[in-house]
Amino acid sequence: MSRKNHADVLVVGGGINGVSTTFHLAQAGLRVILLEKDDIAAGPTGHSGAIIRQHYSHEVTARMALESLRFWENFSDITGGGDAGFRRTGFLLAVRPEDVEGLKANLELQKRVGIRTFFVPPEELTRYFPYMDPHQLGGAAYEPDAGYCAPVLAATSLARAARARGAHIHTGHRVTGFLTQGQRVLGVQTPLGDFYADRIVLATGPWSPGVLRLLGVEVNITPIRVKVVLFRRPANLEDHPIYGDFVYAFYMRPETGHQTFMGSLDPAEAEDVVPDPDHFDRRVPMDILNEYGEKLVRRFPAMAEGRVSSSYAALYDVTPDWHPVVDRVPGWDNVYLLAGGSGHCFKLSPALGRRMAHLVMHDRWVDDEPHLFTFDRFEKGAQVRGQYAYSILG
Repeated sequence: MSRKNHADVLVVGGGINGVSTTFHLAQAGLRVILLEKDDIAAGPTGHSGAIIRQHYSHEVTARMALESLRFWENFSDITGGGDAGFRRTGFLLAVRPEDVEGLKANLELQKRVGIRTFFVPPEELTRYFPYMDPHQLGGAAYEPDAGYCAPVLAATSLARAARARGAHIHTGHRVTGFLTQGQRVLGVQTPLGDFYADRIVLATGPWSPGVLRLLGVEVNITPIRVKVVLFRRPANLEDHPIYGDFVYAFYMRPETGHQTFMGSLDPAEAEDVVPDPDHFDRRVPMDILNEYGEKLVRRFPAMAEGRVSSSYAALYDVTPDWHPVVDRVPGWDNVYLLAGGSGHCFKLSPALGRRMAHLVMHDRWVDDEPHLFTFDRFEKGAQVRGQYAYSILG
């Protein structure tokens, strides 16, 4: 067995979760090999909005979001000179009048864990978004520290930092099978050769159900198709903060080229199931373009002079509670899964990667934090519950 094909830990998947886990393992001094079937960030990561917010309604995820924000803010210092393209814009989350008390309670939770956030009454919303029509809104939460990253740059920079710490990263290596003995996986098969490791981490996103079936395991993760539309703003409209709207169920953030990147906050999007993540329709139909445009103009009438500049469909890997699985795979002593991010994983990936690395190295969850993201929680009725009807937000 060649040493170059053997590692302490083998990570499968070169999206943001895979490279984050690889970075944290390599930083801890382990010999790590990462295998990616395409290029780094070629899947959902590269099409992510890469929004970095801390607005969660569960204390554990709020703490993880704050931890991850600190990583993105200090990316160059942590990684030794890399760049994630982090841009601070602020984040405004607007709710209906009947949701205001719940929003304020969540803000108090977030403040207790150290997040900078505060309530904005409806009459003050135009201070943060001058061309907004606040009709039907009861107020909003505002996070001044929020922003977004350049997703491909962030993932490739983190992969480069992992390499600098000794990790071996192989792109163009699709895993086609597993080499097993009893309840252990000894290695994986690829068309370009076999790779061996003491422990295996699957960070395989929407491909996780198919990969786990190779091990005879079913997982409660569904690949779904999500739609993104980019609008070119009229020349007189300034840049804007990241914005989420619970009335019209959409989110948006600024994009380069005087554009606005827009997606859905409606969990009904989970009904658009993708049977094969390698082959799905990446087009956005005209009715969706019209729907997004109508929502945008209702909230921001001045955008009526804008136009669609591009659109595409991407993938989420969704669990029933819209939170990830970060756990050992049942029935296998040395296989772990980090998947099912449900649209949250980019922003949380530094914290998730650190937790997966800790689990792999120490066979236990991080100290003093409940392990919410277990593999079997759906069967046990222990789903992660946030406070919002829109589970997609957390």
